[in-house]
This record gives sequence, C-alpha cells and structure tokens, in this order.
Amino acid sequence: MTLRPLPPLLQEKSKREINEDPDRIASDLSAIREWIEKQPHLKSVNPSDQWLLAFLRGNKFSLEKTKNKLDIYYTLRTVVPEIFRNRNPFDPTIQAILNMGVCLQRYKDFDSSKYRFVDVLKVCFMIIEILILEDDNFIIAGEDLLVDGTGLDLTTLSQWTPALAKKCVTIFMKALPVRLKSSHLFNMSPGYETAYNLFKIFLSEKLKNRFHIYGNGFEALYDVMPRNLLPKEYGGEQGTVQELTDYWKKKVESYSEWYLREELACSDESLRPNNPHTSSTLFGVEGSFRKLQVD
Repeated sequence: MTLRPLPPLLQEKSKREINEDPDRIASDLSAIREWIEKQPHLKSVNPSDQWLLAFLRGNKFSLEKTKNKLDIYYTLRTVVPEIFRNRNPFDPTIQAILNMGVCLQRYKDFDSSKYRFVDVLKVCFMIIEILILEDDNFIIAGEDLLVDGTGLDLTTLSQWTPALAKKCVTIFMKALPVRLKSSHLFNMSPGYETAYNLFKIFLSEKLKNRFHIYGNGFEALYDVMPRNLLPKEYGGEQGTVQELTDYWKKKVESYSEWYLREELACSDESLRPNNPHTSSTLFGVEGSFRKLQVD
C-alpha cells in the first residue's frame, strides 16, 4: 500500500471534518477492494490505493457511500462515452481546448463555431481526475469554483441541453469524490439565465445555495475569495492565465497513458446483477425537457 502522507494541518482537518482515522485506512481499502472483486460488472476495475482513498475521503469514510459512488462512477464511464471515451490529450480537439485555456473556466477564447461544449466538459473532467489523484487538499478541503462567463455566447449556451445538464450534475455530484464548497459566476452573457436555471433543476437546495452570480467585473470576488489566490489578470498573485494554461496542458499530456489505460476500466452492464444501467434508465430527461431552449 503506497499512499501520500498528509501534512500535519491537513491531517488534523481530515480527522476533524471527514472522519479520517489513519489506523483504519488499510482495512477500509481492503474492504473496498474485496467488494470490487465481487462485482461481476466491475471486473476491469483495479484502481490504485490513492484513488480509492480519495473516494473514501470524498464520502467521509462511509464504506457504503464509497461503494455506491464508485459503482456510479465506473457505470458512467460506460454510459456517457461523450465524456469518458476518446480522451487522448494529443487529439486535435482536446489540444485546441487546452490551448484556449477553457479548462480554467474562462471562455473568452472559446470558438463555439468550431468546438462543442461537451468536449470542454470532457477536458474539465479529465483535469478533475488528475486533481483527485494528486491533490489531497482538493479532496479534503473541497473546491471553490470560479467561472468567467466572458465569451459564453448563445451558440455555446444552446448546447447546454437538459440531457447534458443532468449528465454533468450526476458525474460531478454523484460519481466524483469532490466537495463543492462554493461556485462563483461572473461576467455572464445575456441568455445565461435559461442555462443556469436548467442546471439548477437537478441540484439539491443545499447545493443551489452554494452558487453565486455576479455582474460584470470581478472585484466582488475579493469579498469571498483571498485576492492573492487569483491569477494576475484578476488582481491576484498566482501567475498569469497563460502560465496556468501552459501548466495544465503539460499536466494533462503527461497523463496520456493513464487516460488510455483507464478507458478500459468501466462497468460491463451486461454482467450487472439484476437490471443493467443505460443512458435512458439513468438520464431519462430528453423526452421530459426536449422543448426547453435557450432564448
């Protein structure tokens, strides 16, 4: 068992907030592995200890919740191929999205006439998986999300369909071991209200209260976010947007073999006991919401 040691302050936070007991980690990991081995539809799944520990932490060390989230995650790898398939970082489309820096939740340079919004989401989830593997603070302390809506035009927003919204929410909230602490959206373009309201349909009341909308500009962020943590273009000290874009491009590229290998690690729904899961059984929203459009 090879696991990263936590710094003392983060270790104390994990004990206090997510019920982590260092003496129990080995037995918890063993229990999860035994469960995976007994699932006929998860035969291709053999994650690292660090990956499993992230799921345990994301579920506050509840074994049953961890099992459920892992099952959903590997199921979605099968039934949502538009997000979890063809994730070669050197694919021309993924390269273009990485070069545009859209993965930083900044849409200024996104060309909606050439690229699909679903591919932006694919790259965002690719980066989240790296954070799950590498960043213990991300898992234990949680995520504060900033979205600069500059450049989000109607062509892009019209791609935010009810089906895609529900898939995105399900992946982020029910499949990944991520604790969303807050989300701050600013510089939002006209028409975003419809897309945002569509997104909120699938959120719990608790999560809805964690989303905050601002007008133009970003100065209001200083009241809720330490200014020094922001990129220089936003008045902070954490490098330029281009430097961050270059960093994440190289980081994603360095995981090319991992993405290729992980594409095989998914549920085989033909072997699932009882009824197999499909896109229709999990996201049966197309018929119910197909008339909704971005105005």
